[in-house]
Amino acid sequence: MSEAVVTALVAAGAAIGGGALTGWFSLAAAKRQAAAAWAAGERQAAAAWEAGRQQAAAAWDAGQIQATAQLDVARRTLTEQHLASQRAVRRAAYVAFLGRTDSARLALQAWQSAIGTAGETARRREYDTEMAAVGEALNVVRLEGPDAVVTAAERLGDALSATAPAAQHALAQREFLDAARAALTPV
Repeated sequence: MSEAVVTALVAAGAAIGGGALTGWFSLAAAKRQAAAAWAAGERQAAAAWEAGRQQAAAAWDAGQIQATAQLDVARRTLTEQHLASQRAVRRAAYVAFLGRTDSARLALQAWQSAIGTAGETARRREYDTEMAAVGEALNVVRLEGPDAVVTAAERLGDALSATAPAAQHALAQREFLDAARAALTPV
């Protein structure tokens, strides 16, 4: 064989060997790059997953805090509305009771003024009717309370008896008004 053919064969073999060696190094580098890219992708996905999990947890916590705050506001509002309604009912009961005691006091005075006259019996019946109305109004006050107002109302009812001293009525009425105002004052 000629030297040129051998040289060509050696050159071709070297080219093929060099190409194979370069291909093998390129393949190894490509595998390393693919593995690195895969690992980086996994780390990025894990970081994104963790960030999303933390964000979801924070959103959940914030939602719970907001819901708790809204429930607290709703509870306070309902409590305030209930107390306002209770005060309105009590106020009406107290006013009705006071009105009945005023009417009974006037009927007592009219009866006492009519003693010994022809109108005495009629005035006594009016007084008895008014005292019955005081008793009914007192029962409503007993239902609505509180105890301090009930006690004061009972004393005011007792002060309207025909045998009670006249000064007792004014004192009992003042005591009832003070107790009623205290019960109606928001806390």
